[in-house]
Amino acid sequence: MKLQYSVIALAMLAMGAAQAGTPLLPSDAAAATTAGNVVYVSGSSALRFSLASGFVAMCDASTITVFGNTNGSSAPGNNVRGYACTLKTTIAPKSGGGTAFAAGTNVVFNKYDQGGSINGIQPLVLNTALSYLNYGACTSTGLVRSGSFDLTKIDYSCSQGNTVVPQMGVSDVEAATIQNVNNLADNVSAVATSTLTGGVHSVAMAGVAVNLPLYRALQAAQGLTQDDTEANAPSLPLTFLSTVESGNASPQNGTGFNALIPSNGAANATDSAQQAVNLCSRNNGSGTKAMHNAFLLSTPCSTAGLAPVGGNTHVSNTIGTPTEVGNNDATVTLNSSTGNVISCMQHATTDTVLTSASYYRNWAIGMVGLENDPGAGTSSDAGWRFVKVSGVYPSLANGQIGAYPMTYENYMYWPAKGLATKISQFAKWLQNDAVTPTALSTTPDVGTRQGILANSNFSITDPNYSSVTNWIARTTRSGSSCAPQQLVQ
Repeated sequence: MKLQYSVIALAMLAMGAAQAGTPLLPSDAAAATTAGNVVYVSGSSALRFSLASGFVAMCDASTITVFGNTNGSSAPGNNVRGYACTLKTTIAPKSGGGTAFAAGTNVVFNKYDQGGSINGIQPLVLNTALSYLNYGACTSTGLVRSGSFDLTKIDYSCSQGNTVVPQMGVSDVEAATIQNVNNLADNVSAVATSTLTGGVHSVAMAGVAVNLPLYRALQAAQGLTQDDTEANAPSLPLTFLSTVESGNASPQNGTGFNALIPSNGAANATDSAQQAVNLCSRNNGSGTKAMHNAFLLSTPCSTAGLAPVGGNTHVSNTIGTPTEVGNNDATVTLNSSTGNVISCMQHATTDTVLTSASYYRNWAIGMVGLENDPGAGTSSDAGWRFVKVSGVYPSLANGQIGAYPMTYENYMYWPAKGLATKISQFAKWLQNDAVTPTALSTTPDVGTRQGILANSNFSITDPNYSSVTNWIARTTRSGSSCAPQQLVQ
């Protein structure tokens, strides 16, 4: 039976404190919010579970409750999540300065994912309020927990209605890169970030994904066994990927999939010369897209850098009806979330609509962060795969040493002035101390464990992390996404 927490019911529940060692109730989350024991974070969706893993590691595990925004008939938590618990450990930055929250305190950690990395910066400067969870309007999902705690599972779905300016934000790349004109949405201008403080937070990896029909076709063309092992993952060259993401790939000109897969002369979807280059892109404001732009297009890293196809102008964001580009033998869809990119690739697999130039749209390429898991070969197989980039597989091991090129430092920001002292202390802790190698290694989300690394400030020689050194980045870009990676440990 689902329990609906009305305002009256909330008031009744708030009369009694949660029992020690039991999961907090929505009323407890509401009471902690009212007491000011609450933090609001926005920005990069790639970091949603790595941030959460750092926070819940400080909790009495028996008290943790996970909340997500109501999402119709779909799974809750697609845009906003909240984590409430009684702290077992005091939260304070190791660099000193004071306690944020003491052990024994009920605290709520809120993370707003919608809008991507740009929301890790601009709302903090412009004082733009975002719609977080209303803990007075929550419904139990009926989840019965057993075994080890899984922070990816939602205990309550709640309506959005707590409108708050975020106190801190995260971005897949630094402010200068995400705010480049080629990474900004239409009618969005760059803002000065002189009022913010912060720095490198963690490390994330961006991937190139293809839907399963294209994956198998590439394997066949490259003489690989058609399985899902890393050894048999097909590879796409940088020159081809740059051509695709700048909108210049064309089977009519021999630069489409027929540049990689020999034409068999068939007048159907099995022939590479008859397949449109179908790109499922992220829209501007996405850190994943900014990483792709920086590496594949040298934008904004070079005056000779290429603009991404379509920008945000006159390009479809509707799955199944992409915009035709080039010779009407290539298509692009701008997607507001990674979930929509995946849906775009999945739709292509069974798409029966031809382009106006009579090309098929069944082979799709997508921009997907490595924190997403395709579930290859399992009952949850999503029908897409990551490919190698110029022969290098996007694995955690390759990202750790900089062998995989699309590996970038994430950044965290918060206002230098105006925050309550305890919130500033929490921000310092969240930036430098929260996303530890241990927290990442124990995160139940498979994707987080394959696409996020603790930054190189965590030393691989630290005895505290001797068993989890493979979750520590050994490289740095020294504060600029346009700088080459340097091995530092």
